[in-house]
Amino acid sequence: MKIYFVRHGQTDWNIQHRLQGSADIPLNKTGINQAKILKEKINNLDLDFIISSPLKRALDTANIINSDKHLPLSIDSALIERSFGVLEGINGNDYDKYLFWDYEKNYEYQDVEKVQDFLKRVATFLDDLYAKYPDKNILLVSHNGVNIAASCYFNGFPSNKDLLSIKLDNCNYEIYEKSL
Repeated sequence: MKIYFVRHGQTDWNIQHRLQGSADIPLNKTGINQAKILKEKINNLDLDFIISSPLKRALDTANIINSDKHLPLSIDSALIERSFGVLEGINGNDYDKYLFWDYEKNYEYQDVEKVQDFLKRVATFLDDLYAKYPDKNILLVSHNGVNIAASCYFNGFPSNKDLLSIKLDNCNYEIYEKSL
């Protein structure tokens, strides 16, 4: 299985450094243009299908990428960004990122999705995907947090244990592989 993991295009909240989480924030004009540029960049990839997060910023990115390919596109809620509950919308500097992304502490705060639960959600999705499609090339369109989880799944945790050191810029992609 080969996964091409795409992070959605830019949103206004990205520019404002606001914590998006599972808030359904749309792409801005830059994000739309980024998706169009990425579409051209990855046009020659041999893909079997696309799976997207249902959040607008990811789904719109997926639809733009797929506008010429017309591949089967499905939506899976397992690809929704980590829920930050009551923290969504605040400036990213107004909360302790490292505490909330510390896997060993697995900090619990009100309705914020715990990091261990989040990584397990994504790992379960990837396990199921591999079981169903071990020989397929799949484009996943989702969010940076989901990319952190996917990177840990395929590559293991970073040696420094800093999950936030795994970063994927808007409308860029990573390639992950798992062999039969």
